[in-house]
Amino acid sequence: LMGKPVERITVKEICESADLNRGTFYAYYGSPAELLKEIEDEFYVDILMSVVSIKTGEDVATIFTETLTVLKEKREFSEALFGKHGDPEFLQQLIDVAKETCLINWRIRAPEADEKVFSMMYDYAAHGCKRVIQQWIQDGAKDEPATVARFLTDMCNNGVIAMLARYKTAAETKPELPG
Repeated sequence: LMGKPVERITVKEICESADLNRGTFYAYYGSPAELLKEIEDEFYVDILMSVVSIKTGEDVATIFTETLTVLKEKREFSEALFGKHGDPEFLQQLIDVAKETCLINWRIRAPEADEKVFSMMYDYAAHGCKRVIQQWIQDGAKDEPATVARFLTDMCNNGVIAMLARYKTAAETKPELPG
């Protein structure tokens, strides 16, 4: 079942795989998509619980490390969620766990930059992080979570620091933003 898109998985297949009857399935879920949503929600809560003690404004590497540790511990499930038939929005939701911490750190470094700049930088960094995490999972999550977390943090911070420096040195003449 893990290799099929959720819309092509039948209740019969789920019931056979889990060794339960259809009535039991329908007592709890209306469809395979509903079951997937509940599983994703529970997984998301697991991630949040692992990072809840991390202070806002703390190094993003800590948040990445905790998130990647949970993904590695639940690798088979992660592979299904983030593989070719997974939910791309779910990984974005996980990446956004670090969003507020990133934005706080960036605002401190460049208070003269506007929110549109921060939003664009976060979107750019988040999409890169999302792809690296997907590839890491697809490759079997062989590297340690802390190693991948440090790489992601360094890539994001170095790129952002360079961008924010533009705003510090040109506070009166902010670079034009697209759109």
